[in-house]
Amino acid sequence: MKMKKLFLLFALVSLQRTVVAQNWSQDVAPILYDHCTKCHHPGGIGPSSYMTYNDAYNNSASILSAITTGYMPPYPANTNYRHFMDENVLTDTEKQSIQNWVSGGSVSGDLSLAPTAPVYDNTSALNHVDFSGTTPLNTSLASTHDYYRTFVLSPNYTVDQFLEGIEILPGNSNIVHHVVIYYDPTDDCLALDGADGLPGFTTNGTGGGIPTNAYFVGAWAPGGGPMFLPNGFGIRATAGGHFLVEMHYPSGSNGQQDQTVINIQHSQDPTPREAWYNPIITHDPATLDEPALIIPANTVKTFHATYNVPTNVSLIGIFPHMHLIGRSISSFDVAASDTIPLIDIPQWDFRWQLGYAYPQLIKLPAASQIKAVATYDNTTNNPFQPNNPPQLVTWGEQTTDEMMVIFYLYSYYVNGDENIVVQHNTANEVENIAPSDTWNFYPNPSNGELHWSSFVSRFGAQKIQLFDLTGKLIFEQKLLVNGGVDFGTLHLSHLPKGMYEVVVNNIDQQSVFQTRIVLE
Repeated sequence: MKMKKLFLLFALVSLQRTVVAQNWSQDVAPILYDHCTKCHHPGGIGPSSYMTYNDAYNNSASILSAITTGYMPPYPANTNYRHFMDENVLTDTEKQSIQNWVSGGSVSGDLSLAPTAPVYDNTSALNHVDFSGTTPLNTSLASTHDYYRTFVLSPNYTVDQFLEGIEILPGNSNIVHHVVIYYDPTDDCLALDGADGLPGFTTNGTGGGIPTNAYFVGAWAPGGGPMFLPNGFGIRATAGGHFLVEMHYPSGSNGQQDQTVINIQHSQDPTPREAWYNPIITHDPATLDEPALIIPANTVKTFHATYNVPTNVSLIGIFPHMHLIGRSISSFDVAASDTIPLIDIPQWDFRWQLGYAYPQLIKLPAASQIKAVATYDNTTNNPFQPNNPPQLVTWGEQTTDEMMVIFYLYSYYVNGDENIVVQHNTANEVENIAPSDTWNFYPNPSNGELHWSSFVSRFGAQKIQLFDLTGKLIFEQKLLVNGGVDFGTLHLSHLPKGMYEVVVNNIDQQSVFQTRIVLE
């Protein structure tokens, strides 16, 4: 019995030594610096700083609670479904180290052995800054509701540039919730800028108020760094266009001021491969499988969407978007012999909308289908329910409305792309041959609601014409079509039933696509 007590005492002492062996300097500081202090530093958006031992000691209980519950660090994507670059996910070993450190008394260890603390001084992390713009000094008007304001920054490009790196440096990290960057290839934004007597113009965080022809190029959320494309790829910024910087200031920030910087790195490749960041999956009837995005009060509903890939593409990254009652969203590609997982966010949180880059390019073959599944909880069980009691929610631009949108960052496929392991700013020796413009019209036969999808080399005007079989022009519509993938719907129910010749004319380049469709 005495030996048994001695054995138990020895085991307890050994356990205590194991726990005490975890200290801040060698075990915890590296974890906090890697995963937490991007937000939790003086002036950062986190509510407390974790930069020093005293900081971590004073917040040890909240740190342990946050990692135990999975509340922090915020990384919504399911990394068991698909891996991404720069995953901000704690390993089981890292979690255990923090638990042991707190259980062992949160000791400091030898402070001279602690790693050098990162520096957060709003200096650029880009290799080179080719354009830098600063938003006007502005004051948040977010009292009881979030406030979105978009500012125009004109780079005065005289020739087309290709964006390889995009960096956002918030001026007031206490109030900048997230930032979205668009590029307007026209001057439409200039008529909006300052029209209400204040710098910029009001938008709503969901695309509402942004000029129609402007396209998404990147976004930033707290804890995020610069967005890089693989070397040799770039998002085109046409000569004469303008960057649109949409700032999101949360409720309660009324009266505080901000002045945010965006830095742009151009591709140094003389012939870069063009990339696009398009909303390929949306709640638009052209991709939504159900009739409409309608979520009645007190229901949980799941919606599906499908996009037919018109040509081989190489996927670089992905950016999902929903609003408050969204609970989960996933996307995958279905090919003839394979299902390719793209992203799964099992617990959607509107506060943490992140863009994700793949560590290796993913080939999506022509004639495959990009699929998406999204679930919405419009009941009182949803902690983010904006209405009490729950109300009917449909598609709309307001935060209390809903959306089902996934942006895909991609380029046209070149043989061997799927073997490229992405290393930012590392050269890729790949062939650079763009595919011909491709169009698809469906369903065929059609009841008059004829959907179209396209893959064209660049943004520009297109003209769609329908001729009857005698060659008579029956219908004509001019469109501004995004470079890369785009889609829409032609409303033709007023036309007589029958067979028609469809001709697509690229007004700028005079290229022609031709096919036949049947209206029934």
